[in-house]
Amino acid sequence: MLPFDPTVRRRRGGGTSSEGARFLSLSDGRAYSIPQPAPAISDRLCVGSSPDGWLVTADAASELHLLNPLTGAQVPLPPPDTLPFVHASRDADGRVVTYSLRCCFADDDADEAATVLVPPESFAPDRLRYELYEKAILVSAPREGHTAAPGSGGYAVMLICQPLSRIAIARAGDTRWTLLDTPSRRWADAMRASSTASAGGRQLVYAMDSAGRVEAWDMDVTADTTPTRKAIAPPCCCCSRRACSMSAACSRYLVELSPGRLLQVHRLRDAANARRWEPRPEQVEYTTVAAEFFELIGGRWAPVDSWNGRAGILAGRALFLGKNTSLCIPVDDCPELRGNCVYFTDDGPWSHERCREVAPDVGVLDLADGSYRPPRGAARDLLWKWPPPVWVFPSCAD
Repeated sequence: MLPFDPTVRRRRGGGTSSEGARFLSLSDGRAYSIPQPAPAISDRLCVGSSPDGWLVTADAASELHLLNPLTGAQVPLPPPDTLPFVHASRDADGRVVTYSLRCCFADDDADEAATVLVPPESFAPDRLRYELYEKAILVSAPREGHTAAPGSGGYAVMLICQPLSRIAIARAGDTRWTLLDTPSRRWADAMRASSTASAGGRQLVYAMDSAGRVEAWDMDVTADTTPTRKAIAPPCCCCSRRACSMSAACSRYLVELSPGRLLQVHRLRDAANARRWEPRPEQVEYTTVAAEFFELIGGRWAPVDSWNGRAGILAGRALFLGKNTSLCIPVDDCPELRGNCVYFTDDGPWSHERCREVAPDVGVLDLADGSYRPPRGAARDLLWKWPPPVWVFPSCAD
């Protein structure tokens, strides 16, 4: 899904948000416009997308919605102020005027029961989404006629949110987010396992913290029960010399290469310099320059080769990184994709002040030779910046 071209909006009369979204097809390099339901897609921030074709979007009031941009199906998620650290101040008509976000955490230098309280910060309704939402993972996709009824198994969403990168979940019929009790962990990524496709309403989810530890969470998507958890991977402390020398910190992703085979991917960024294709390089702050891979082997993370053509870890696969669920796709099934390549979009962190000024970090990284290029047909469209582009995996099911 591409950013919106503000010149097109002006030619249409300006002043109102576009009702359509533009999508770049990797198969033919062309952009297509698809009408979208209200609230306007051009005012939404995408914080997640799934292999089922769904997006998780935050509108201008910081309310979350599931959206299938191909079918127009839409499901509202619980309000942000149902999280225990978010408070909403409303006017007489019930509209949110401001949100406040507060934080408390354990003091490592004091008694275990001691806590440090941080004074709450206040945000305008459209700004909370930049501070609160890290990434949303669709554990179970909505099905037609099963989007709201409690216990219907219609959907389940896992949300990584601030403060302190905590995890919350919501299922079909929930009116509130349920915060899971992981106060000492900062979560970096999560993904549903392909090896347990919602058998009997249950789904296995892999969650990774900022240190590289991974747990398997067994979730019942049909009932209001706390997921059971099992540790399956220790911390990953294998940072390369190159990663440590980067001027911008690397981002970590959890990827299932094949059922039960887990990879941890480190996406390395550096200050933007000589990306020749960039239309306005002075507005590009950083860019992805490399990716490093670690495979879970025998209960330990082991570095694996990613720079050896088809003999690399991805071999005949393409890897998609961004706000989407990290996804590995065999290129034999999709001949328009290039094997042993990482397709990436910008995934923040974004600020309200800078998100519309800085060009997004988007491209295709070839692991065989380290070369970099924009997705076919995308360079002109990436002149624009809002909303940050996100990978969409279309599905007609709703």
